[in-house]
Amino acid sequence: MMNIIRVNKLSAAALLFIAMLLFMGLTASWLSPYDPFFTNLEQKLLPPSFSHPFGTDYLGRDLLSRVIHGIGDSVFPVFVVLSIVMLIGLFVGTLSAFWGNKLDMLLMSVTDIFTALPSVLLTIVVVGFLGFGMENVYFAVILSWWAKYVRLIRGLIHDVKKEPYIMASRVSGSFGMRTMIRHMIPNIAPQIGTILILDVSKVILTLSGLSFLGIGAQPPSPEWGVMLLDGKNYLQVAPWMGFFPGLMIFLTACSFQIVGERLRKGK
Repeated sequence: MMNIIRVNKLSAAALLFIAMLLFMGLTASWLSPYDPFFTNLEQKLLPPSFSHPFGTDYLGRDLLSRVIHGIGDSVFPVFVVLSIVMLIGLFVGTLSAFWGNKLDMLLMSVTDIFTALPSVLLTIVVVGFLGFGMENVYFAVILSWWAKYVRLIRGLIHDVKKEPYIMASRVSGSFGMRTMIRHMIPNIAPQIGTILILDVSKVILTLSGLSFLGIGAQPPSPEWGVMLLDGKNYLQVAPWMGFFPGLMIFLTACSFQIVGERLRKGK
């Protein structure tokens, strides 16, 4: 991975931004200059300045502090969601590809139903049925994304099954779960990892978009989509309210996309 990044300055810059972002998210309590929830109406709608580099919002809250704390609500949950999706896909996809026959037909029929439904539409419908709140949003995203990984992993396992070293492992006495864990899954891990990195940007945009629509995170959360929604009403008076969280969403999504594309191309 480092050899791929080293030869491309754009990828190196994206990787550095991601590292800085994760560090800021983990140390938000120490890095943020103010309490992200502290309101001071005497300092509301202040433009960017030395004391408030990103300005303040309509309640006088420091936007830089809210953006930094928003990493924990906007980026970190994406890793949890994609990890659960990947584990589901790994279990179902491997089971379907390895044993096949009627079980494969049944699992793929269910998968096809979810694959045929637009993911964003399914997410909105599920959230509307379960109610607003990030827990329901996470569940809805998992429900609308797992089928993609099942199909991907199933295809990879089918390709790996034909490799000579799998035949050799069976001859040596390796069967079933042991073959999958020791030989198959490690060999498809790089492809799965690349897809996961590429999908981080998509899930970030999905979660932020749902919060912007008012069906995801709710105020006073510093989640970036919520901050964008707050800034929409003050676009002409205080454009910085929406500019900085929007910029963070853009830079974060682009950074993960750039790194993922570079890994996918492998050059």
